[in-house]
Amino acid sequence: MKEDVYGLTFLVADLFMIVCGYWAGWRFIKHHRNYLLGIEWFVVATSGTNFLIWALRFADDPEGGEASGQYAFAFFLDAFSRSIGITLLLVVGLMAVTHRYKASFAVEIGIFALAIGCGLFLAQPTYRAHMDDNGEFLLHPGPATFYIVVNLLTLAFLLYFVKRLWQIGATRVALATLAVSLAATVIALTYDFFPLPASVDPLEDRALFYTFALTVWGLQMLTYLFAYRALDAHNVASGLAPAHDDLKAVRA
Repeated sequence: MKEDVYGLTFLVADLFMIVCGYWAGWRFIKHHRNYLLGIEWFVVATSGTNFLIWALRFADDPEGGEASGQYAFAFFLDAFSRSIGITLLLVVGLMAVTHRYKASFAVEIGIFALAIGCGLFLAQPTYRAHMDDNGEFLLHPGPATFYIVVNLLTLAFLLYFVKRLWQIGATRVALATLAVSLAATVIALTYDFFPLPASVDPLEDRALFYTFALTVWGLQMLTYLFAYRALDAHNVASGLAPAHDDLKAVRA
């Protein structure tokens, strides 16, 4: 019974993240012309879709599923986002409203190329194993350290982002941004260094942990969209940035 409940909550959380990713990503592209954030949100949503299909396909044969190309693709997408996507790419994308910085096409291509390179390297078979021969949690010190360092550096920028939101009076979205950013860092630490004990998350596929993680990642993508929109609207109202076509249409 408990396995069924955990499995259901995992599926709901994954669907939630998928919807958040595709919807918020489309909003970034359509209304803000921010392709860095829009495409990255699509990557995260695609990762969730791939993860969902894999879980349904190999629900009764997880070991066979780990040998599939879909499993390798899942690791690549995860490494893509954890290394560069929700770190460097996120920071550069948010700088459009914090510093009015619009990355050139060459810079955007360069960041995505770096993310692909990091994703391919960090998703190699050596780093996919999460259990040793004794069934104990297997730590990969190099990748784990890299992931947490880039996460903490990104968190430092996000704290600055929260400060900017607070200064313009967007207190609720500032607090929401702070909460999801801290929660995401806790997830990163837990994923690589402090896995939940079997007494808390007894299933081998860590369904309880992934339910929490997927929910936070979905909320993260929604919250950053609302935070971006709040700071962007402030910049437009202050004359620091030109009005968007969609804002002009609303005012007309």
